[in-house]
Amino acid sequence: MIQFSSIRCRIASWYFFSAAAIVLGLAFGCWFTIRAILYYSLDEELYRETMQVVQFLQSHGDGAVRELHREAGFGPEVPLAGGLFQIYDTNQNLLFETPSLARHHIALPLQAFKQAKAIIYRNSSPDQPRVRLCARPMLIDGRQFTIQVAQPLRSIDQSLSVFALVLYVVVPLFLLLVAWAGFWLGGRAMAPVEQINREARAIGPENLIARLSVPTPKDELRTLSETLNAMLERIEASVKRVTQFTADASHELRAPLAIIQAATEFLLRRERSRDETVETLKDILKETTRTSTLVEHLLKLARTDSGHNQLQVAPLDIASLLREVGERSQPLARKKLIRFSWQFDQDFLSVLGDEAALRELFLILLDNAIKYTPRRGSVELKLSYTQNSAIVAVRDTGIGISAQDLPHIFDRFWRADKVRSREMGGVGLGLSIAKWIIEQSNGSIHVESELGRRSVFSVHIPRFLSDGPSLPPDISPGPPDHTAWPDNSASAPSRSN
Repeated sequence: MIQFSSIRCRIASWYFFSAAAIVLGLAFGCWFTIRAILYYSLDEELYRETMQVVQFLQSHGDGAVRELHREAGFGPEVPLAGGLFQIYDTNQNLLFETPSLARHHIALPLQAFKQAKAIIYRNSSPDQPRVRLCARPMLIDGRQFTIQVAQPLRSIDQSLSVFALVLYVVVPLFLLLVAWAGFWLGGRAMAPVEQINREARAIGPENLIARLSVPTPKDELRTLSETLNAMLERIEASVKRVTQFTADASHELRAPLAIIQAATEFLLRRERSRDETVETLKDILKETTRTSTLVEHLLKLARTDSGHNQLQVAPLDIASLLREVGERSQPLARKKLIRFSWQFDQDFLSVLGDEAALRELFLILLDNAIKYTPRRGSVELKLSYTQNSAIVAVRDTGIGISAQDLPHIFDRFWRADKVRSREMGGVGLGLSIAKWIIEQSNGSIHVESELGRRSVFSVHIPRFLSDGPSLPPDISPGPPDHTAWPDNSASAPSRSN
């Protein structure tokens, strides 16, 4: 069923009306052009015939009119100006009229013309033929005469009528052909769109892997198909990420809830000693804290995915922020007998970022570095800079990350060893949040690692460069805080984010 509001019908309509306007314009233009050419040719002929009469009269002088009457008496026509002319004097008296004019009762208007050449179109009564008239004043032996020469328009009118009839027949047929061609071309043009529509309708959540066929010609439809396929790829990736995220979140929440349930049932099964109760409550508190952290991270990632969690970027002193983060992380390192130090190449360095988000970013990196570095290891926080960026590096002598695991460390819920990582308290979301923070800050993060030896996380943040006071000159950093602890090594845990 044809829908008149469809693009196909609209294309056909536009094509028809455009072609109709062009064809009708050409038809009228051709008709008026041919009419003007025919009239111009007739006017030239009239002018030549008028000049013949003028030359005849001038050659015969005062007896020219009598000569014309004499010649008219010998035959039905006077062999001048096609036999259709008349002469008037200044008193508007008819001096001579050719027999053709008198016989056919062609009434030519009597008018005085001052210009050398004038053309009058006369539209006489229906029983008189239409004529084209040329009138010219002249002097012969001091006397003024007006000569009027006429030509019938019968042949021109017939030619124009035939041409108009042809246009009346040809133009409607041509417009019908144009309408059919426009509808057919509209169908051909919209066929790839209909195919895209059918293929798009067939794609649903159960077969997001399907893609639209891409036309061979490099045109707008090919671009549209490629754009839609790219959009489908993004949708598929988003759905997979949401599905995986939901599955991982369910799995991560199931474990602590199961532990809490088992611990509660253990307490309620029978009377427990105070020590057993305290230990069980500690396990419940530990799992509750971990679950709370997981939920908080999940909510934060959900806000980032929805675009509601935007950072407020502003100039800030990154050196001061890192000192605060280092002081907050130092007790964590002291608990594991880890030597923790920081080194700043500049006491003051202004960058563009969100202070709270950057604080969380560096706390995540330092927490991971301390968490996955064995006892008596070392963690270093270093600040350096280039012309456009501040570089914050977190180095550790921890368990490292294998080469095959490096591409996945920023994936949500990814952990190289989930059992040991769970024992360390990780939920697998820290580095995902860290990556989002640095991307929102228009920076970048890079990772270098050797399995079993070390890891280096380097964060590049854009500097804030203004026309205000210049940065203080470089100074040698103060002695880093190196804290050595007795040897009390423990087995190295498996690293995660």
